[in-house]
This record gives sequence, structure tokens and C-alpha cells, in this order.
Amino acid sequence: MLVLGCVRDEWNFPTPRDAVTDATPTDATPTENDATDNDATDVGAADDATDIAATDATACGEGPLTLYRGEGTTLDSAGDQHATATGEVAYVEGRFGQGFSINGPRNFVTIPPTVGNFDGDFTIALWFKTRYWGVMLGRRAGCWSVPPFTGQDFDLTPEGYVAVEVFTSGPGYFSVHSPPGFNDGAWHHAAMVRRGDVFELVVDGSSTATHAISGDFVDPTQSPSYLGVGRCTPGAPGNNGTHDGRTWYTGALDEVAYYNRALSPDELMAQARGLCAP
Repeated sequence: MLVLGCVRDEWNFPTPRDAVTDATPTDATPTENDATDNDATDVGAADDATDIAATDATACGEGPLTLYRGEGTTLDSAGDQHATATGEVAYVEGRFGQGFSINGPRNFVTIPPTVGNFDGDFTIALWFKTRYWGVMLGRRAGCWSVPPFTGQDFDLTPEGYVAVEVFTSGPGYFSVHSPPGFNDGAWHHAAMVRRGDVFELVVDGSSTATHAISGDFVDPTQSPSYLGVGRCTPGAPGNNGTHDGRTWYTGALDEVAYYNRALSPDELMAQARGLCAP
């Protein structure tokens, strides 16, 4: 498990960020390996797998407060906090049903500022699929020359790191990231979780990084959240002319969910296995 932190907006990954050279997404999912010996299937092992799946399914728990499924719309499937699309946001085959296709500059989804305010434990989770990178989910009042207040940049880097930069009411700034390689064109589940005084980044059901957290997650500026871009991206809504190297997201997003509780490890693993379609 990684335990990481960094100075504000100074990212130190093993390889440098590359310039975007192709804004056209490649919608390619890795081909599954073909079965080579069906006759050798272990019936006992299959039964065990069924038992495990049944156990995992019971761990799905209570659903989210707010949920954006991308089923041909930006409506909140769990409540009335409906989002809006700007630009050429489209809908493609998602992890479950349809999902959002957000491909580059000036294309994004705006989530109301009433969403994502937490004074205690929370979970923000989503599915993503891309061969590129960019800010998957961003919320902050400003970039560099103004206070960011509370929120996060939920980012995917050119190297495929899932990276989260977190701001709380304070003292509270830190960043954590996963191992690389998650921009492989396959669906992945990512969640940021606060459980007491610990923040955790969980990717595909496995904890990849933790960090101490203090303060609350309530934004006094009432800034909206964005799917597909962050405040520090050039040309982003609300950008004040400064930036930190992040770019517009190119790829698919699905099942963007906000919970006012910390999902358990069992719940997160069940979600990552596709057993908990919202």
C-alpha cells in the first residue's frame, strides 16, 4: 500500500507528462483469453466461485445519495440533483447500460454545487474506461492564485495513475495516487473514501493509497463539480488563466456515485466485481 503526499500542485511521477497528440478516443476493450480446455473445468472450483459471488453480492449495502448513470441523460438517478451537459457529451456502452462519453476540450458535465458536501465520512465512486487521460471529476473554487477551498481533482495521468488531489476545510491538502497502467482501454472502478481520520484511494476493489485527513468537505463557495475537466485545466469553466498541467478527459465514465458514508472494503470489492450495479 502506498502512503503518499506532495506539495500543492507539484506532481512527481516517475515519468513526465506527455503532450496530448491525439484527441480521438480509441474505444477498445482488451480481448479476453479464449478457453483452451473446457473439459478440464473443476466443478468444485466453480461452486466455490458461485459461493464467493453470492457472498459478495450481499455486501452491496445501501445505495448512494446521488447517482449519475449516463443512461442517455444527466439526470440524478437517486434523487433530484440533476446535472447538465455542455458541448458534445455523448452516450456509449457503459459498464452497466450506457455511460458518458466525454472527449476532450469544451465537453463536460456540470454537477450542482449542492452535491459532494460532507462533514463526516463519505465515498465518491465512478467507473472509467480510456486509453488517454485527464480530469475525470473536479471540484475546486479556483486554481493557484485563489484559494481552492474544499474539493478534489480526481485525475488520470498519461502514465495511467489514478490520482486524487484533496482539499478540506483545513488544515487539509494532500494528494495520493495508484500504481500506473489504468488507461488500458478496460473498465476500472475507482473510489475515494473517508473513514474517520483516514482517506483511502481504492481502485478495482483494492486499496492503493491512504493518507491522514482532517477538516470537513463542505465548500463555502458553492462551486459545482465537473465530469471531464477541472478548474486548473486551460479553457475550463471558471478557470482564471492559470493551470497545473492537467488536461480535459477523453474517454468514458459511468455510475458516478456520492455516498454520505464510507463504503466497507467488502462493498468496494463487490462493486469492482460488477455485483452492485446501482
